[in-house]
Amino acid sequence: AISCRAVSRIAEFAIHDLSNLLWSYPALELDAGCGLFGLASRLLAERLPADTAAVIEKLAARTVTTYVVAEVSEFTNSLLEFAWSFAFAGEDMVEVGDILRRSLLAIATVLDERCSWQSLLGPSSGAVPYGLGPGWGSEVPSIVLDLPGIVAVLKPPHWEVDARAGGSLPGESSGAPLFSSFLRRRFPREVHPLMHCNEQQFGIIHRLDAPSSGLILAGKNFVGYYTLRWQQDTYELGREYLVLCHGRMCWGPRVINAKIKTSKAFPVTSKVSDEGKPAWTQVEPLCILERKGSTQEQFALVAIIIRTGRTHQIRVHLKHIGHPTVTDGKYTDQLTYNCDKEWCSRNFLHRHRLTFVDTDGLLREAVAALPKDLCEVLRGLRPADDGQSPGTMRRLLEGWVPGAALV
Repeated sequence: AISCRAVSRIAEFAIHDLSNLLWSYPALELDAGCGLFGLASRLLAERLPADTAAVIEKLAARTVTTYVVAEVSEFTNSLLEFAWSFAFAGEDMVEVGDILRRSLLAIATVLDERCSWQSLLGPSSGAVPYGLGPGWGSEVPSIVLDLPGIVAVLKPPHWEVDARAGGSLPGESSGAPLFSSFLRRRFPREVHPLMHCNEQQFGIIHRLDAPSSGLILAGKNFVGYYTLRWQQDTYELGREYLVLCHGRMCWGPRVINAKIKTSKAFPVTSKVSDEGKPAWTQVEPLCILERKGSTQEQFALVAIIIRTGRTHQIRVHLKHIGHPTVTDGKYTDQLTYNCDKEWCSRNFLHRHRLTFVDTDGLLREAVAALPKDLCEVLRGLRPADDGQSPGTMRRLLEGWVPGAALV
């Protein structure tokens, strides 16, 4: 009934209001009915070219400040919300998707032409560039792929990915070295101003929990950033993980479709809840392992693919199905965590593969084998004598990356 009333007045909706309306249906699992998405698609095809031209004209005519960029970001975020809504609802977006993407990249191109680091320096950064955070340890991030507009970086454990919507507040750091500090030291602000902008998340498009290791993508400029954001919001970005969890798991892939609700209080925690946001995780065991000297305590090393990226999604979903991750101080009981920590010093979760399309339209792959500390953990375990686990474990310890070179 709501969608039918909305359809009758849809032409009156501003772009931002229309994106909120469409976003609400798949997010709340409502039945749109009344041809809402089809009508919205036609309306966007009619209005977006003129609305995009108006945004570009605003950028060209005014001195670009952080406030102007914030206004433009509200429009580009609406475009991404449209893309997510169509993709998540499974609606046909061939025509409207092309219009949305072209509009997004046209604005990104002008932002790159018009923005300097001074124009992107926002109030949450203070009067000087955003601080470099706590001192670096001996293990620092490394660049895996450096492409026009896009970089893939391997994050070591215990680095904080300080990328939050609207920016992070100075002093929010947990005491870990800041991932953005590596990017900002590696990429000069005169050449890559976006990577020095707190309000734009330093160009970083996704996060990894501080104890975890793995690959992170960032846009070096707005074209790269929105190229990646588009793929993330339309589920074209491939994200794969290796995780060690408690218990023996049945062979074969398994999909976990359970909504996740995240608290707003610090420290942040998440849980499966009907009141949460949609979350999709695929889990497939690679090998079954046992603690040496014990056949009672079994573990599964699993390959995971996610579509959505909720806070602590993998850890929460694995706990939900009765297989919590190893050394997880947030989502296992204290006794289990203490026992795990004796033989695995940090949460066993590693993002080992990312697939994406670059700014030239080429399919790319970034891979990172299990790091040394997690390989040492595996060497302390014994593979189950099941015909599959010993061979898989040996290949992983030799540097095999599941799924690599498939693009």
